[in-house]
Amino acid sequence: MNRRPIRRHAHKSPVRAVDALYVFARDGGCIAPRLGGSAEDCWGRLTIEHVKAELRAGVRAESIPSRMVTLCQGHTEDGRKAGFQWNTNAENRALVRAYLESVA
Repeated sequence: MNRRPIRRHAHKSPVRAVDALYVFARDGGCIAPRLGGSAEDCWGRLTIEHVKAELRAGVRAESIPSRMVTLCQGHTEDGRKAGFQWNTNAENRALVRAYLESVA
């Protein structure tokens, strides 16, 4: 069996620690319950979620505070094992964009 090492590429726009700390402090935890998501679905560690200003497949949003929010594992890809992924739902993405505009 021919095994090749996994190549890891650094993000072109990594999240700076100071920006991550600012987003965590600004949001005060997972924002999903404040936008209509279920608080019962909140679990796990908090993560930074990148939010694009407009839909663009395959391109991650810039790593700037005005394009990032705090979500827990239950409201991101880890939570999709239950069948519904809160963070990729079109209606929820619109709510997240509106939230980012309100805190700008």
